[in-house]
Amino acid sequence: MKKYGTILYHRQKGQALVLGVFLVLTTVMTAVLMYNNGQTTSEKSRLVNAADAAAYSGAVFVARNLNFLAYTNRAMIANHVAVGHFVSYVSWIRYVEDSITELDKYTRFVPYVGQAVAYAKQIMEYVKEGTETVAPWIVKGADSINRIIHIAQNKSRATINGVMSVTSGVLNVRIMDKVAKTYDPAIRVNYKKDVNTTGGKIAALQVTTDIAKIFQYVKGYTAKNDKGRLKKMVESSYNVSKPWIEGNRGWGVNLVAFKLNKDGSTKHTLSKNKTDWEAQDTLVYKWWTVKGWKSTVVAEGDASASEFDSKYKGIYGYHGLRKQGKESAQILNVSALATMPVSSTRFMQLMGMKPGAQRLAALSRAEVFHNRPEKGFVKITKGEYSNLYNPFWQVRLTKNQI
Repeated sequence: MKKYGTILYHRQKGQALVLGVFLVLTTVMTAVLMYNNGQTTSEKSRLVNAADAAAYSGAVFVARNLNFLAYTNRAMIANHVAVGHFVSYVSWIRYVEDSITELDKYTRFVPYVGQAVAYAKQIMEYVKEGTETVAPWIVKGADSINRIIHIAQNKSRATINGVMSVTSGVLNVRIMDKVAKTYDPAIRVNYKKDVNTTGGKIAALQVTTDIAKIFQYVKGYTAKNDKGRLKKMVESSYNVSKPWIEGNRGWGVNLVAFKLNKDGSTKHTLSKNKTDWEAQDTLVYKWWTVKGWKSTVVAEGDASASEFDSKYKGIYGYHGLRKQGKESAQILNVSALATMPVSSTRFMQLMGMKPGAQRLAALSRAEVFHNRPEKGFVKITKGEYSNLYNPFWQVRLTKNQI
């Protein structure tokens, strides 16, 4: 009985050992799964944050370039209008100098008055000479600055398109990839070869659709092909100086038998064939005879931009939206499809377990929209369509299309 009991005791001990090993293995496997799930959850959260940051950064990059185009459009118009002001000023200076010269002919023998007029004549000759000396520098300088701005605009647009182009397997903004890598160096944004699932292909469709819209959103224009929009924008920028440029540089004295009229205006030419400012100021004396009114030009002055720069272009070109007004897309989207390898995959393979997805994926989307701020700017009651004249492009995260 004792021996039998002893043998029975040893059999019971061996069964407990097998059960113990099974429990240990089960515990280890459970721990591995829990570790894997925990790591995956942590990595997924980090990946989602990285995708949000990447999409937002890409949208900010696009918005800043659109605002840059708007600022530089305004800068080129301002420089061009400044040349118009200066040409008008030169014409007026020449007119004043010519008027004083004519007046000097009649007052030179008048005591005191003749001396004062002669002194004023000398001063105006110096002013005219100095103005004509610096005029080529001012006109050519403004023209050169606008040429540089135009080149910068082309670079800006190429940057928008370039960061959205397919380069080394990347679908869009490199800055998005760099931002995502600050969360984890293993994260990649919008890589074609990472799209290996049905869901990934659908997400990639959203990415490429957004990229295609950005490609087509901005277009380069010149006075040749913009249907007069640039000329209209230039002339609407005169603001309070509009009367001075367009003809309010005059005055008149009208009596019964004679009239003395001063006229002055500046003509703006901006077309596919010519770009110029042409100013003219004249003082005309009219008198009545039995045969009617007769007239003679007492003094005059004129000037043009082409006089000081024969190759003056003013505005070489600018960038605007491909579709204007109501037809313009009010919102642009930038999507980021971020992926990263599952860190526990290799460990699971060593354990003889079949891993799930080789890479985690997260899709995020931001939108670029044009909206005039409520404070600090004139409010337009009828609303304002998207445009590249007012730098009011802003960014916010939004929902995915899928």
